[in-house]
Amino acid sequence: MKQIVFEECPYCHSKALAYGYQTDEARVVADVRGGVFGSAVQHTICLECGSIVYSRVVKPDFLKDFVSEEAKQKKDELDRAKPKKKKEDILEIIVDE
Repeated sequence: MKQIVFEECPYCHSKALAYGYQTDEARVVADVRGGVFGSAVQHTICLECGSIVYSRVVKPDFLKDFVSEEAKQKKDELDRAKPKKKKEDILEIIVDE
């Protein structure tokens, strides 16, 4: 994975940058039922102005398994298996031309 490095804040030009991580299960998860596979989100934060200069998924490799054809087919199967909402109380208007 390519490492992206910032030497200064693009907003206030401070060189005081630090890393921080989101908490309370704020992580990137694969788009599958349950979302058990995931990775933390790391932010590069300016200590002067508080801007989030850059954000990244720490371990993006787990997503590679979910872009294969087999994974796409599994997702489609899961989507089709979800119960469809009933259309209730819909007024249908027929207009003669």
